[in-house]
Amino acid sequence: MEPFFLIGAFVIVLIAWALFGMPIWRVWAQRKQGEADLQQAHKEQQIQVSKAQGRLDAATINKQAAIIEAEAVAAQIEKIGQTLTKHDLYLRWQWIKMMEERPDSSVIYVPTEANLPIMEAGKRRE
Repeated sequence: MEPFFLIGAFVIVLIAWALFGMPIWRVWAQRKQGEADLQQAHKEQQIQVSKAQGRLDAATINKQAAIIEAEAVAAQIEKIGQTLTKHDLYLRWQWIKMMEERPDSSVIYVPTEANLPIMEAGKRRE
């Protein structure tokens, strides 16, 4: 009698599980899976926001560095321009050096009073 009782109890528990326990467990498991998916999506969104914020911070710092570098270059150009205005010997020396290094076949254009270059001697427009 005992084996029938054990088998009968097992069958009743199995049927009860199939009718009541399994649907409840599936709903619970799906809810937990949905919560896990929602948490995963939230974490991925936070990662994307953090990456975008990092790019924004880097761009801001790069912009500030570029502005500082441009201001330094402008100050250097201003200083060089002031110095060359007062002392033009360096420019004359550079012009002489350039003239010595130019090829013999090069043409030199000399501006006239109206700031128009004389193109070449001997050519006339018709």
